Amino acid sequence: MSFKKQLQQRLPHWVEQGWVSADNAAHILSDAAAGERHGPRYLALAFSLLGVILIGSGIITFFAANWAAMPKLLKLGVLFSALWGSYVLAGVCERRNLPLLATAFLLLGVILFGSNIMLIAQIYHISAHYPDGVLVWALGGILTGWLLRSQPALVAGLGLGVLWTGLESQGFGREVHWPFLPFLALALWPVMQQRWRIALHVALIGLLLWSWFSFLAMSGWGRNDGAELYLVQVYFLAYLALFIGGMLLHGHDGWQSLAHVLQRYAAFAALGCLYLLTFPQLLRHGRVDSGVWWLATLLALLLVVALAAWHYRRSSVGVRPPFLNWGLGLLAAVMVLLLVNLAAERQEASMLALLFNLAYFAGLLWLLQAAVHLENRALVNMAFFFFAITLLARYFDTFWSLMDRSLFFMGGGLLLLGGGYWLERQRRRLTRRISVQREGGP
Repeated sequence: MSFKKQLQQRLPHWVEQGWVSADNAAHILSDAAAGERHGPRYLALAFSLLGVILIGSGIITFFAANWAAMPKLLKLGVLFSALWGSYVLAGVCERRNLPLLATAFLLLGVILFGSNIMLIAQIYHISAHYPDGVLVWALGGILTGWLLRSQPALVAGLGLGVLWTGLESQGFGREVHWPFLPFLALALWPVMQQRWRIALHVALIGLLLWSWFSFLAMSGWGRNDGAELYLVQVYFLAYLALFIGGMLLHGHDGWQSLAHVLQRYAAFAALGCLYLLTFPQLLRHGRVDSGVWWLATLLALLLVVALAAWHYRRSSVGVRPPFLNWGLGLLAAVMVLLLVNLAAERQEASMLALLFNLAYFAGLLWLLQAAVHLENRALVNMAFFFFAITLLARYFDTFWSLMDRSLFFMGGGLLLLGGGYWLERQRRRLTRRISVQREGGP
């Protein structure tokens, strides 16, 4: 329906420009309406997926109730018959032009594959590192989604991969679980090939969760060894590089929707890291005991510089937007500030926090300009969200000890009312501007 609405909005402009004739515009709209009537329906897909989940749950429940009374050979026959039967039914539905049911049966096959792993291990009393079973299950989902082009199956594999890395990193030694990164790269290959937005959302959420698990393992959380500060810096640079990669992807025709998703998550993580660096409490506890953080920061800096230079060279000189030019200056200033923070004494935390706050607010202004140019409303909303929470944080940090309590709360109320009204007006103005640009306006 959103596609049809966009056509209704844009076609009059295309006709006015002479790109499409009036008769062809009417034919395009009628074809879109026919596709809406006869095409895949999300409600049908939802019911199909819920149906196979219930079937899978019923099969598992049946096995649990009758497991002891079944001989081993019968157990294996039932398990493999159910597994391959689901894939056969998926093939039959695909041939009969029933893609929703085919997708549902493929997802059922992924569910049964996992139950087979667990039940066969129980039949033969296999004792092993149990997260490995989740890994095999996740790889089965990824392989099914890749070979048979099923986004729900691949999403299930990605979700199981996140469960696997959570079990490994949080349940066994709390160490950094590096094998998740090649697993994620393997899953992203079909996602980018098929341009699956939902799967990309799940993959990036998984990356954020892995980053959090790794932060708990690498930062020495609770040991007060100061590693949190420098790990936040490395994370900031890594997600900034990912955001620039999204800008590079945005320049390719047909990749804009995936680029928007990538930019959204990368900007959220990078802004969150930079927001933490604005607090003097974090800057005061940092301490470099080895060259590891220097090396990690320098490598991340080089990656950001390489991607930024690549994007800058790819943008046409004649139509290069102005925000790119001053964005490079801001990027250079932030990089110098990060290096200074590595070498500075912790007594300078207040001055460093002030500089990080200035860089943070300048970055938010730059992000607003970039969001309008990239026509990404989510980035506009995100920039205003971070701006609002930072204003509140600075208000409570700075004025709590400087003002009488009653004046503090009254001033805070006025700030919330006036600031909220102003921020909402500016946010609506920018999102409206993006809508006008998408419709071909100035």
